Amino acid sequence: MKVAIVGAGSGYMPGVVRGLLHRADDLAGTELACYDIDAAHLDVMTRLAGNMFAARGADFTVSSHTALKSALDGASYVFTTFRPGGLAARHLDESIPLKHGVVGQETAGPGGFLMALRSVPVLLDIAAKADPGAWIVNYTNPTNVVTDAVARHTGARIIGLCDQFIGDTEMWADLLGLPFDGLEADWIGLNHATWAQRVRLDGRELDLPLLLDDLEVPGGGATPWRDPSRMAELAKALGFLPNSYAKYYFFHDQVVDELRAKGTTRAQDILAMLPGYYEQVAAESRRPDPDPSRERGGGEHGEFAVDVICAMHRDEGRRMIVNTRNNGAVSSLDDDAIVEVPALVGRSGPVPLTMGPLPGPVRGLTQAIHAYERLAADAAVTGDRRTALQALMAHPFVRSKHTAEKILDEGLAAHRDHLPQFA
Repeated sequence: MKVAIVGAGSGYMPGVVRGLLHRADDLAGTELACYDIDAAHLDVMTRLAGNMFAARGADFTVSSHTALKSALDGASYVFTTFRPGGLAARHLDESIPLKHGVVGQETAGPGGFLMALRSVPVLLDIAAKADPGAWIVNYTNPTNVVTDAVARHTGARIIGLCDQFIGDTEMWADLLGLPFDGLEADWIGLNHATWAQRVRLDGRELDLPLLLDDLEVPGGGATPWRDPSRMAELAKALGFLPNSYAKYYFFHDQVVDELRAKGTTRAQDILAMLPGYYEQVAAESRRPDPDPSRERGGGEHGEFAVDVICAMHRDEGRRMIVNTRNNGAVSSLDDDAIVEVPALVGRSGPVPLTMGPLPGPVRGLTQAIHAYERLAADAAVTGDRRTALQALMAHPFVRSKHTAEKILDEGLAAHRDHLPQFA
């Protein structure tokens, strides 16, 4: 089998390698075709992967490609994990909306919209060049918009991934005083807009309202990844579990104030640490038994994606939370919507499980986000300016047509080199 990795020069690659090692026996004999536009970073990461596999006796072949088509030819699975424009573009995604009083975030709201405009054309090119029947296993953000654009506008097979639900479930285990091992939540909705009304521990359904009645709201502010105090506050008000991106919707103005007071964007923070990170990874890549840094996605970041590939390749029929066509799984959303839901994943791809309606208190919000995502996907495919404006006006973060116009004008100008569809 051949697996193409698009974005293999990324700082996340050590985590992908660790994920592959986790399932090395199940993928023995696989060729990993690594592609990136940054030849220097690609060289470091392919050398690192080869030495890590050799040190652990893993039966993988690693090839390096700076031409996309050669990486894709013959691949059964195309794992996409890249950021068009790099972190400099992410900084613009985060800072432009914030100038206009709107949360600047890399996947949600106008920031995610600008990233979608850059990501979608690349995914469409990948879909056109990949072998017929290949599965695109997509980690590129914003995954719901990207997956929707490819699913509706090409004949390619695609499954969208985000492992955020794992971290959120771990956060809720800690908040509710439950063990993480054996805890399972039925997260349903859209990527970064999911909700869980049903929670099980070792297969036994728990009384979530009762657990939330006893939940104490912790003090302290947000961690770099989660906001447990606000999440607990929200859960007690809603009567079910929100995912951690809910803070941007229900505490929008406070988050804007905090982001402005911080003074730097998340992209700038990462850019400051990245040279040292790559230096350490490069040094490790030359050792016979590398142990690269676990920062910046270098831990077990790739495990979930590799598990999804194994579930399809080995026809495991495994229950996993993925982004896929709704097909009636969530009755409150269109059948052709891309939803994030539990699904059985096997050789024919994901089969979403029937989950019923969205929770009433967040039904309208989630439907509004879906309306935005559909418009965003169409704008990213067509380069139609009116559709792009409609998408921004539809997003719950944006409360003014004039604000939407200003963000669109500045975003299109700032990212013009990565937006051929708007030329």
